[in-house]
Amino acid sequence: MLGMAVMTSTVGCKDEGTGDDEVGDGSTDSATDTGSDTGEPLTPTYWQDVAPIYFDNCVTCHREGGIGPFVLDDYATAAAWAPATTTAVDSRQMPPWLVTSDGSCGDWANSKALDQADIDTILAWADAGAPEGEPRDDLQVPVQPGLGPDAFEISTPEFEPAPQGGLFAEFDEYRCFLFDPELDQDMFLTGYEVIPGNQALVHHVLTMPVDPDAVVDGQGTTNLDVIMALDAESPDRLGWPCFGAGGDGVDVSGIPVTWAPGQGVVDFPDGSGVRIGANDLLITQVHYNMADPDVIGQTDSSTVRMRLEDSAAREGFFDLPDGLLNSLFEGAPDSLPPGQSAYDYVWTLSVDDYLGWLGIPSMELWGFFPHMHQFGRKQKVRVLDAEGNEVACIGDVQAWDFGWQLYYFYAQPIVLEPGQTIEVTCTFDTTSVDEAIWPGWGTKNEMCLAGLYLIP
Repeated sequence: MLGMAVMTSTVGCKDEGTGDDEVGDGSTDSATDTGSDTGEPLTPTYWQDVAPIYFDNCVTCHREGGIGPFVLDDYATAAAWAPATTTAVDSRQMPPWLVTSDGSCGDWANSKALDQADIDTILAWADAGAPEGEPRDDLQVPVQPGLGPDAFEISTPEFEPAPQGGLFAEFDEYRCFLFDPELDQDMFLTGYEVIPGNQALVHHVLTMPVDPDAVVDGQGTTNLDVIMALDAESPDRLGWPCFGAGGDGVDVSGIPVTWAPGQGVVDFPDGSGVRIGANDLLITQVHYNMADPDVIGQTDSSTVRMRLEDSAAREGFFDLPDGLLNSLFEGAPDSLPPGQSAYDYVWTLSVDDYLGWLGIPSMELWGFFPHMHQFGRKQKVRVLDAEGNEVACIGDVQAWDFGWQLYYFYAQPIVLEPGQTIEVTCTFDTTSVDEAIWPGWGTKNEMCLAGLYLIP
């Protein structure tokens, strides 16, 4: 048997159900009400004014058993953490929603960003000494989206990565694993979630459909031939090395599953999906990072859960273009100079390249996935017309946080037309290093990636 192993999938192996709780009615005594005698605003309290905000926006993570470092559904704990909480919400670090969400750049669906009125209420409560108010028990956490018990599930094998070294991945290993979904017909992926087995090791996870019989060169070599040859290079280890998508020479059919730290369930816009062919295999790429020497020798098995449906009203696809990373394959690669507090790297992508490839007059942009590494600080992506004027703003990240990487979808799409250009500007802080930073796959290298979800 090949070291990669062709793994089969399980359906409904794990229920990530979200329960039957309903959103509370949010009825509160508003902090903006005035006192009956003086006309002065009432002092906000935890239970009447702040708890409803926390339950609707924060308690999903900040509760017993959640991923938050403290709970916010308990008055005593919330009051103790009030100074730190107010700093986080006032700076818009929390709730995690990195793109500007004030209408100036993108019309986002399901934004997690707090309204300014909610932020002001939390600040006023903390400034008043975090009073408790009258306790209540009618608040509930909103139901979170889930894939349900019938989600299609694959898990990577228990694997011990090892740093590959070199200029572009000094502490990292990219490893691909092959799965046979055993589909009877074409299916459409409409949502997914990734559950990393070892969060200290796993930097990102991709899953890509690949036609094993597709010919990838002039000699009749197929995708499966290339994969088998790559796997044979390390017969004593599962999988194969794959710094580029599915590995050198493998022609994948898009990258519909893209996971990075902080991401939860991803639901594609209503009515759309990405086709997985009946004959397709699935490649899952895992980027293991071992910059922390304590994780060397540890193992990981991560799980990808996918919602597969028989049909989709509109067929979309994901692309992960990165001008900085692509410079590695275009002669002398670009680099980031050291000692710069705000160095802008700018690259562009022609909309005509997409339209010509697909043979269509226009297309719709429905989603945006910003990605950089540890030196990244900001990213802004715009659509420019032929004269260089901005015609649309795709996304504006003013405070990049590597720990919260989300796919952002629009309430209404941005229409991309002939002659337009997508401009990507990534801002990096390189003051901590005294040598140039090279693009690459390692966490100590950098990327300037703008993921796009497109529908013809």
